[in-house]
Amino acid sequence: MLCLLLPLLAFQDRSYTIGEVMRNARQLQNDSTAVKITGYLTKKLRGNNYLFEDRTAEIQVDIDPKYLPQRPFTDREEVTIKALVQYDINKPVTLKVSQPVKND
Repeated sequence: MLCLLLPLLAFQDRSYTIGEVMRNARQLQNDSTAVKITGYLTKKLRGNNYLFEDRTAEIQVDIDPKYLPQRPFTDREEVTIKALVQYDINKPVTLKVSQPVKND
């Protein structure tokens, strides 16, 4: 019975905060887990890099233009991203968006 439930538990759609992602970055990267975070894209930095923040912290995210919403949005609209964690020792934790950004 446990063998049947294990795959379901592995694919739960758990939401994280940026603070949780930063604290668990090494493990999340090793697991190749796509994290789901709700927050605000507050600033475009350069190229495809944006500043993303929630109530706990801020983090840089790399968003390919094909994943940006079709409908324009502002930095006051809450969006949800699903991204892979990029962690390197002595470098800031970043995220690479792997699915379309949702602003519904």
